[in-house]
Amino acid sequence: MAAESTQALLATELVPSGQLVTFTLDNVEFGLDIDRVQEITHRTDVTPVPGSPSFILGVINLRGLIIPVIDSRIRFHLAPQETTTKTRIIVMRLGSGPTGLQVDSVAEVVRLEDHTIRETPPLVAGIRAEYLAGMVTVGTRLITLIHLEKLLDSTELTRRAELEELGITGTFGGAGDEADEEIEEDGRPFVTFRLGSESFGISLHEVEEIVELPSVTKVPDAPDYVLGVICLRDQVMPLVDLSEIMSIQQGDSERKRDMVVLLSFGSAKIGVVVDEIQEILRVQDDQVLPPPQTLSEAEREHLEGILLLPGRMVSLINVLKIITGDDQEKIAAMGQGLGLNDTRAQETVPSLELVVFHLGPESYGLRLHEVREIIMVGQITPVPRAPHFVDGVLNLRGEVMPVVDLRTRFGLERVEATTISRILITSIGGVFTGLVVDAVDEVRPVDLHRFGPPPAVTAVGANRYIEKVARLDNGMIFLLELKQLLTDGETEQLQGLQGRRGAANRTGEP
Repeated sequence: MAAESTQALLATELVPSGQLVTFTLDNVEFGLDIDRVQEITHRTDVTPVPGSPSFILGVINLRGLIIPVIDSRIRFHLAPQETTTKTRIIVMRLGSGPTGLQVDSVAEVVRLEDHTIRETPPLVAGIRAEYLAGMVTVGTRLITLIHLEKLLDSTELTRRAELEELGITGTFGGAGDEADEEIEEDGRPFVTFRLGSESFGISLHEVEEIVELPSVTKVPDAPDYVLGVICLRDQVMPLVDLSEIMSIQQGDSERKRDMVVLLSFGSAKIGVVVDEIQEILRVQDDQVLPPPQTLSEAEREHLEGILLLPGRMVSLINVLKIITGDDQEKIAAMGQGLGLNDTRAQETVPSLELVVFHLGPESYGLRLHEVREIIMVGQITPVPRAPHFVDGVLNLRGEVMPVVDLRTRFGLERVEATTISRILITSIGGVFTGLVVDAVDEVRPVDLHRFGPPPAVTAVGANRYIEKVARLDNGMIFLLELKQLLTDGETEQLQGLQGRRGAANRTGEP
């Protein structure tokens, strides 16, 4: 119990706000405390600074404040990658002053319910552990926390001072408490997003979370602009389409609605579906223009103002004012009436932590303690006369181990590995073995009462490998029984394929 309390306290210290801004690098999800994030902006022109550390891309001018930008891929020793339309710069508060961090993409804003910190496993391959503070769970996902203070060590801070002495005055912004104070007063934070071809903004203080669009359940007798209800961590809430309310023209292209902004709605919550989250930025009062007089009085009431940015106009809106009074009661009742009651929500339900992965359309699971680590599919060396379901062997930090293709083991069609394919490292009959799967959904707790005996036949005919089936609201998870994956004879064959680098120099490290 003492260890758990220490972990929970550490998570509270790392994420005192209880909310994370998440971003991705090489399809791995990382998180920063939202209170450490000044804003999130598109990749803009970066001016190189001669003599700066290799991981400093250069500086950007953010409303007159010159801020250095760190290339997270170089800093974390990942392979360089061309910037894309999803590339973002996260402006953070560091002890040395405001600093930008360029990342592959920004995912969501999520709220922590479980503050327990878990040890960072080796699945975050290629990133030095000193930059990582541990992992937290959000729903079914594992998010790796970044040690912001470790991004710049004392030697590099000294190098910054030397650059400023060379005449680059103000290049790296303010310092310490003065910089934090300046940032704190630098406007109100807004989340901006796209609906059709138009951009809108909502005050970040009204936003609970920003998540990917989950499955939607239709409900009868709902307003036309209510798409249905969604369930997020056992809380049911209505999903609203602002485009329908505000009569926004979508154009000829099909909408790609894949993100949801969650807002408090009295004692309930609502989700607002949007086409794309654009950025989080701070807006000063003198930047906000009044609504155009050409709009009707009702339309002007919905707007807090207009923000002019390079290449686009952002309408700052208050969603709760857009929904009429009669509909407000109906929408609030949807979330409260369909939600779980307080008694059940407070119950402690025994659960099983699973690593959930995919083979085709079906979901499978292994107990968390059965998975040693998760790695990307690297170089695998074929082995003559190996069983047909064995792809070969891989060298994992000097340890040579066999790799089993689960598709072949289960009688599925073999497919080429993709960027989301993964290898689960586990122990079968005392043999460390890699299992190739189509994709990993990371870790999720599943209530024990949801498990039942396996069906007579599964879609892949792999019934003998399945111990139990978890029946969820949106599908099933087949829990694998590892000891059934290999016969005694096959286990003996695989024992002959394992070893150390000195005994068999078969591949390079993945």
